[in-house]
Amino acid sequence: MDYLQEEEYYPPPNPPNGPYQADQIDQTDPFNGMPPPPEGSFASLPDLMTACQSHARAHGYACVTSSNNYKRGIAYVRCDRGGEYVNHWKLTPETRVRKNRTRRLVGCNWKARAKRTNDGTWVLTMMNPKHNGHERSESATQHPSLRQLPREAMEEAKEMFKDSRSPKDVLEVLQRRWNPDVTAQDVYNLKAKIARLEGRQAAQNGDPSTPPMARPEDMETPTDPRLMDQPPPLPLPAPEQDGVAPRRAGKCQCTCCDH
Repeated sequence: MDYLQEEEYYPPPNPPNGPYQADQIDQTDPFNGMPPPPEGSFASLPDLMTACQSHARAHGYACVTSSNNYKRGIAYVRCDRGGEYVNHWKLTPETRVRKNRTRRLVGCNWKARAKRTNDGTWVLTMMNPKHNGHERSESATQHPSLRQLPREAMEEAKEMFKDSRSPKDVLEVLQRRWNPDVTAQDVYNLKAKIARLEGRQAAQNGDPSTPPMARPEDMETPTDPRLMDQPPPLPLPAPEQDGVAPRRAGKCQCTCCDH
């Protein structure tokens, strides 16, 4: 099963000297400690992206592709903190419920272009070599593009979940064998994604083993004593017949009249 149906995967390189650590930034550096990757020619676009990610990872940022036109042989590489969130609900700082939120997208203008030549190679050319709006990241775990997993890792995680392995065990295996920057939240998201895709595939194939919708008799008995001691609900009034409301049985409990 393809768990990356609409995603592109470029394997993040392993850190050369153990876990990622930000170096001391030179105040005279015009790139603020985040120099652009060297321009050059690469055999394929995945090789180009792997080289860009390796350089970016070592300098506290990450790269993603955007506005690609593979038919024309053009792909644009930008900082993963570029772009802006769309304010669909027209919120303002006064109307926003969650205050002091941190944003990953800050509109960074760092950008490069990858162009395919006639011999099939890809050439990387810088368009804007400077980052803006953010500093170097303290950890590679802050970048989703550096925490991605290949399909083989997802298949291995799927088999471990089938064997009732705990998310902690799956996380340790994925960090040791595939990507040391995978987080526990990534494992929980992966587990939910696998279950969602398998349920969708089972529904399309008409699998009878797919659990049906919950029925009232299948609901668990409440364990809260306050819920268990609730009196039964009052019966609904009978519907009107010929526009005349039915008479109530017994006397009413009001004190304003005697009927």
